[in-house]
Amino acid sequence: MRYLKLQFPRSSNAERISITMQTMNVFKSTKSPRIGFPQAKLLASFFAIAIGILNSGAAWAQRPSAPKLFPQKTLLYARIDDTKEMKNKLSQTSMGRLSDDPQLKPILSSFYSTFSSLVQGMQNTIGVNLDELLSIPSGELAIAVVPSKTRPVFCGMIEAGDELPAVQLMIGRLEERLSSQGMQKKTKEVGNVTVSQYGLESSVRQFGFFTDAGVLVFASNAEYAETLAQIWQGSGIDHKPLADNRDFTTILSRCVGTAGERPQASFYANPIGLYRELTKENAATIGVLVALKTLGVDGIKGIGGSVILAPNDFDSIVHAHLLLETNRQGALRAVRPKSGPTEPESWVGDQVVSYGTINWDFAKTVKAIAEIADTFGGENFFENNFFANGSRQIGIDLRKDVLEMLEGRISLAQMILPPKRINSQSNLIGIHLKDQERVKTEVLPKLFDKLKSNDARWSSKLVGDSTVYSLEFKNDNPNVRAAQPAFAIVGKQLLFSDSLDTLNLAIDVESSGNDLLNEAIEYKLVRDRIKAQLKDKESSIMFYQRPEESVRLFYDLASDRANIDKLEQISANNPFFTALVTALKSRDLPSFDVISKYMAPTGSFVVEEEDGLHYTAFSMRRD
Repeated sequence: MRYLKLQFPRSSNAERISITMQTMNVFKSTKSPRIGFPQAKLLASFFAIAIGILNSGAAWAQRPSAPKLFPQKTLLYARIDDTKEMKNKLSQTSMGRLSDDPQLKPILSSFYSTFSSLVQGMQNTIGVNLDELLSIPSGELAIAVVPSKTRPVFCGMIEAGDELPAVQLMIGRLEERLSSQGMQKKTKEVGNVTVSQYGLESSVRQFGFFTDAGVLVFASNAEYAETLAQIWQGSGIDHKPLADNRDFTTILSRCVGTAGERPQASFYANPIGLYRELTKENAATIGVLVALKTLGVDGIKGIGGSVILAPNDFDSIVHAHLLLETNRQGALRAVRPKSGPTEPESWVGDQVVSYGTINWDFAKTVKAIAEIADTFGGENFFENNFFANGSRQIGIDLRKDVLEMLEGRISLAQMILPPKRINSQSNLIGIHLKDQERVKTEVLPKLFDKLKSNDARWSSKLVGDSTVYSLEFKNDNPNVRAAQPAFAIVGKQLLFSDSLDTLNLAIDVESSGNDLLNEAIEYKLVRDRIKAQLKDKESSIMFYQRPEESVRLFYDLASDRANIDKLEQISANNPFFTALVTALKSRDLPSFDVISKYMAPTGSFVVEEEDGLHYTAFSMRRD
């Protein structure tokens, strides 16, 4: 029985039950036809121990999760509910299936083995190699920053389960290093756990930890490690958990799946509280906090989000929620997204790699910014320093010719231009106008005259029905795409681009009406998913991406030996890129079709709500 007493605390419930059944079999196999008083007494003792073991197992099962362990005033928090489940879900995503593809696995294995060997020195430092380190988390994993009387405390919990010996090996190696640095160790019994504490006399360098039921709990403050041990065991101390924080629960309740999917990972932050805690020993903090209050930034109550992997019909879903005071003041009044149309314009072709559009009340944003600037700079400070001075510098009236011409929507399209170079991706911005004819005939000519007077390289050219204004830079490096800023009125929008070729493509799409993005099948799939989640309401912001095309650019660059040689030259001291170069040089990449079959389009959107802004992003599943 002494053996059982020593081993049970380290055993799982299944192991406890197994040992119990084996012991019962011993009694069943006895040759005695009946159980006498000594045997009955022994049997009764055994059952008492077994019941105690099962009860201790029930207590272990009720140990607090991270939202119950960390305090209500937690400032920063991140959690993986179950690392095993998350690994399983990751394997079901497109990236997980791609990494397991038989044609790609040898390259990825080569990369990982090279990277592991390059960081092998970590074993000498922490006592375990990379494989062992990554295998340690086997359940809940969470970190947090919590306030204290002196400075914020970094703490966390790692459920290691059967990998706890690896954790203990790391702790042992760490203890050796700390001892050599003169840090003192002491242990303290807190209930049924032993808290180990390390620190230097009269120094803030300290931390503490304990292990229990296969879980490591630690804190950067030795005393707070004791507090966590008390909370862990439910010792009755005054503790209000993070789970009771209304801002926390409000945010994360908005970040669950639409079909009730449970997130694998979540996070939460109180940015104002975190800043206050990090700088409370700084005398200037009070002034900054007063300024933040004047600016209304203290109306940011919190931000949080979640990650859901491999839910039904999706590859992944990400939620994020910015919680704001309902009565927004100061700078928060400048945050003015508004519901509106998000369909791609007639100049957006299906060759784009990404497209996004934003509906915004620019007049109210400028008004809020002006009020803040005038608060600090005096009456009409913003009008005189921004509008008046800016208008003189660019030759047009910023208020009448720009602000009052804005209809309230801006779009961004990106495309990759041949030949493939590291900066082949170009940008195209479209600004919706109230009176495009006035801008075309009055505003842009004046702007062009001002620009040309400053730089004679500016030129204009008629392309179709649009006058295109552009600036051409000399390009001395054929491996890099030279910027060529250009702008023009196309349709009802003012388009800006860092590439004249991109702007010309937009003009061609507008005039021909062919190959439009809003007629592409992949875009329609993403659009319909967004509409289904919005229940036919309009969003403020929408984005669509084709990651396949971005990966194709990297693939084409990685297939060029010249590019690999250049990468090798600049990655001599970087283990990651060194391993990548080694993998690319050791094996040929398979055809791009092997990779692209796992790539699917993604979408995201932002909705303005009474209590803040909610962001949702998702990746489609390609079966």
